[in-house]
Amino acid sequence: MKTLSAALVALALTVSASPLFAHHTISAVYDINKVVTLKGVVTEVDWQNPHVILHLDVKNDDGTTGSWNVETWHLQGMRRRGLNQDFVKAGDSVDMTVFVAKDGTRKAELESITLPTGTAYLSMVKQP
Repeated sequence: MKTLSAALVALALTVSASPLFAHHTISAVYDINKVVTLKGVVTEVDWQNPHVILHLDVKNDDGTTGSWNVETWHLQGMRRRGLNQDFVKAGDSVDMTVFVAKDGTRKAELESITLPTGTAYLSMVKQP
């Protein structure tokens, strides 16, 4: 009986915690109606689950540099495109189109990226 009770408690905790691991939709955080182009230099690449984060320095219109954090596709999506941990490195210049954060911060979701080699990769998300 104790084993059954322990199993039921474990199951209940697992089921109730599952929403904490739910993946967000792009439109919950990013404005899918506002696509901008970023051209900059990669300063860091965080290859982590569930997404790779690219840290990018972009020159602003006034000549200053602003740092952006760009969330790429999930790891499986990266691998499906043939991209591994070496697809881009700190110091690489890249061009990308992104969906900007709704909260106005310099965070974005990747729509497309052109690597220094000239190879372009597109998102599976349809632009409006």
